[in-house]
Amino acid sequence: MRPSTLAAGTVGGHPGGMGRIIVGVDGSRNSAAALRWAVAEGRLRDLAVTAVYVWGYYDPPAADDGSFEPAYSDTEAQEALRRAVADALGEEAAEHVDRRVVFGQASRALLDAAADAGADLVVVGARGVGGFRGMLLGSVAQQCLHHTDRPLAVVPARDEEDATPEGTPRVVVGVDGSAASRWALEWALDEGRLRRATVDVVHAWHLPYVVGHPLAPVPVDTGALEEEARRLVDQMVDGADTRGLPRPPERIVAMGNAARVVLDVAEGADLIVLGSRGLGGFAGLLLGSVTQHVVNHADCPVVVIPSS
Repeated sequence: MRPSTLAAGTVGGHPGGMGRIIVGVDGSRNSAAALRWAVAEGRLRDLAVTAVYVWGYYDPPAADDGSFEPAYSDTEAQEALRRAVADALGEEAAEHVDRRVVFGQASRALLDAAADAGADLVVVGARGVGGFRGMLLGSVAQQCLHHTDRPLAVVPARDEEDATPEGTPRVVVGVDGSAASRWALEWALDEGRLRRATVDVVHAWHLPYVVGHPLAPVPVDTGALEEEARRLVDQMVDGADTRGLPRPPERIVAMGNAARVVLDVAEGADLIVLGSRGLGGFAGLLLGSVTQHVVNHADCPVVVIPSS
């Protein structure tokens, strides 16, 4: 049997013109966490959710005993997807999630499905199995982060008691003055309004790299550098729409490694938002730099906003 590129039809009851979240599902604990997060986000933003299950000849799902299944087909994939969604959400809630089976390479198929649907957001688990085997970065999440043209959320699997921090929800957004970080700030502020969450706006600065005589002291005005960093944050926040939040955004400026600063500020937070590329305190973003480190080590979901 020749597998279809996309399984015929979409299961679920959402109207075709509604905005949409695409979430990769493979039956793993991480993808279940990603699906639950996507459904909650869909409620906040009034977006339909489509669970996408990817399989292919080069990376087919394994049998329950871990052995290779040469006869695996769309039929088995459809059932695996149905079971994974029901296990993650419960049978009743699962009926409100659209389901789509895709044959192909996992990251490419997932992003193609998002493009076909005109999705507003793509969601993946931090690690997976089957069509999403090998996650975190270096596999599907890495490829999606490199190639996505729309916001992407990477969701770690956490213990239920840790998944919803107590108190007022908190969103942390890293900024550096770049266009990508401005879009990230706008996205984070929208999320803060929807969640009734506080928003912490973070900028990291560091001492400039200077070349001189090895024994000669190089004067650096750290006060001026910090003041410049604070002006940058003030300009970004003052130029954004901060209405509708529980309180004005917290403006946090710190000297140090950008990824480490973001992770330290985000301890106990509900969400981190970053632009895909940056400059200044976030020089070198995308992967291989700040984004890779934050996504690898964050205890909460990370949303990455593409630069174009």
